[in-house]
Amino acid sequence: MTPRLSARPCRCKIPEITRTETQIIDAAPNIDPRIADASEPPGLRLDADKVRVLIVTDRQDSAETINSILRNGGIALHYRRIGAAAEVDESISQEYDLAVVFADEDPDLLGTVIRARDQHNRSLPVISCRASVDPEKLSADMIAGAADLVSLNQRQRLFRVFQRELRSARLERALREAVGTAASYREQLKTFMAGSAEAIAHVQEGVVLDANPAWNQIFGREDATALLGTPIMDLFAMESHASLKGALVACMQGRWPGDALRCTGVDGTGRELSLELTLEPSQFEGEPCIRISIQPTVADDNRLMQELREAVNRDPATGLFTRRYLVDRLKEAVEEPLKGGLRGLAVIRPDAFGRVVESVGSMASEQVIQGIAEILKDHVHPKDVYGRFGGTLFAVLLPRGNVRDLRAWAESLCRKVSAKLFEIGDKSVSVSCSVGISTAEEPVGSLDEVISQALEACAEGRAGGGDCVRMSAADKAITEIEESDRLWVPRIRQALVDQRFRLAPQPIGGLAASADGFYDVLVRMLDEQGEDILPGQFMPAAERNHLIKNIDRWVIASTITLCAEKPVTRAFVRLSQPSVEDENLVRWLLEQVEAARVGPERLVFQVPEIAAEKHLKATRDLAEELRSLGFGFAIEHFGVGNRPMQVLNHVPMEFLKIDGSLMQGIAREPHLQTKVADLVAGAREKGILTVAERVEDANTLAVLWQIGVEYIQGYQVQEPEIVLAEDPPRGLAPNAD
Repeated sequence: MTPRLSARPCRCKIPEITRTETQIIDAAPNIDPRIADASEPPGLRLDADKVRVLIVTDRQDSAETINSILRNGGIALHYRRIGAAAEVDESISQEYDLAVVFADEDPDLLGTVIRARDQHNRSLPVISCRASVDPEKLSADMIAGAADLVSLNQRQRLFRVFQRELRSARLERALREAVGTAASYREQLKTFMAGSAEAIAHVQEGVVLDANPAWNQIFGREDATALLGTPIMDLFAMESHASLKGALVACMQGRWPGDALRCTGVDGTGRELSLELTLEPSQFEGEPCIRISIQPTVADDNRLMQELREAVNRDPATGLFTRRYLVDRLKEAVEEPLKGGLRGLAVIRPDAFGRVVESVGSMASEQVIQGIAEILKDHVHPKDVYGRFGGTLFAVLLPRGNVRDLRAWAESLCRKVSAKLFEIGDKSVSVSCSVGISTAEEPVGSLDEVISQALEACAEGRAGGGDCVRMSAADKAITEIEESDRLWVPRIRQALVDQRFRLAPQPIGGLAASADGFYDVLVRMLDEQGEDILPGQFMPAAERNHLIKNIDRWVIASTITLCAEKPVTRAFVRLSQPSVEDENLVRWLLEQVEAARVGPERLVFQVPEIAAEKHLKATRDLAEELRSLGFGFAIEHFGVGNRPMQVLNHVPMEFLKIDGSLMQGIAREPHLQTKVADLVAGAREKGILTVAERVEDANTLAVLWQIGVEYIQGYQVQEPEIVLAEDPPRGLAPNAD
């Protein structure tokens, strides 16, 4: 789910405070094992490696006694004995875990060892050992610097003191290592951030904790600490807040896919910046946070040559492709096969631009064109091909889901242009625009014809008063429909007989809920050469000529087979209006699931909102019957009908799928955010889960997080997966009548 940091910071692992330590077992007869165990807090055991002890005594037997007591208690010991105080300075070093001084042998011996310890190894515990332990000697030795006083005559106490001091010393050492490593990590992080070409900031609870020089430079801050403590939203335009908030929440929950987020930043002068952000969970000084990076442009030689070619073919005023280069790019784009949906060519032209020229002059009016170009740049998707078509005309090739998506995109652009106030010197002007759209059906016979149809539709809109969107009349021509049906109907019938249909399950992604094994079942028809034909090409003809019910049954039967063979949790299957009114559907459906031994809860049947609205009673009755039998039910393409709340209130459903046209521009359109939020709230009141259709970019995904949509589908999640069915589905007649 994205590019990551090209030069990653050092991710040093901080050592854990507690170490794995061996359990004290089978103590010697004079060591009570319950005492040894009682001194061990849960989760803390002595190290299996040998304990290194320095023993200061003239008597070898005293050293051996210490060794015996500890070994019998389960502590593996490696000791060194020194007999003269003069050897202490040379012997005390970092390699010892503990020092034992038989203080009775020399009145100055303990003091000598303590002074050497303080000079060479301050963390080394020193234990005084005498013939007996009394309060006065204990107090004096501890004041001198000893950790405790023990006696060979009190073996259980000696063992517990040794055990305690070893544990304490090792905890202290581990803590020092952890602090040192953390400090080193902080320094490495600061060094990395300072030297990174990427702009990096760490954000916690919406506040900037840290930012490197590249980040400060982008946002126009010279002071390295100027942005610390600043709300991150203060650095971005209001239109980007919804998507950025949603992405931060998703990332903090570990559910952000890592896609680049397109946002509009605002620098210290108020200038807007078009930015792509990468978000990932991180830590700052031990606390969880979000690392936001703005990656610099790094291009290989091929990409650099491509950018150079584009640079010399850009309009100097707007930065968009010139007409000649744009036409070449459009020709290349329409030759690429579509993954789904359709393409539309949109032609945009400002209305009554002559008045703008009269108001501000011919030269200054170019600034208005530049302003419209900036709005267009911010409104397109990365996969769109767009440019200046000449004069005041702009053109955009739009790969979208359907005609509603094309219209929604264009209407959103018109609103943005109309709302913009262009400041030209001491004057302020506003302008509206008209958009003409023609669809580029595959295969595209003539790009010139598609462009001409879009220009005609745009001219029609301007003639009607402007500030509108018009579709090409050619797209709806009855003669073309009739001609299309004459071609498609026999091909569909033969494909049904030849079993030339294939399932294309598209995964559904989970936002606020798990979606493992969730699929939206699409269908493909194969042509005579075995090539895929998208539903948009053959389904309209099938619907108009009463073939859609046969296709519905093939899809249902094949989906049941798929559920029987694959780990599918929920399969969303479409029902056409004829299937909704088919009285035999439920009986046939029960026969299929019983024969395949597939639980009905794995199938969710979905009906478009417009069809449900027109046939409300039939849809309600079918939904009630299916749900009573354990099947799921959903309304798809919701939010585009005339009476959405009527459908929501009368049809019992488990899922509500919000139409993809409402996703077009939602990241920057507050009114769309409000509309979708209202639909989600209405569904939530009834316990209905929501699915957003045709989610195509990370910004839309982030806004849906913020709104509370549970699931998404579209190419942002994953492309459909073709499933080849070698055998005809059960219960489907081999003819198409």
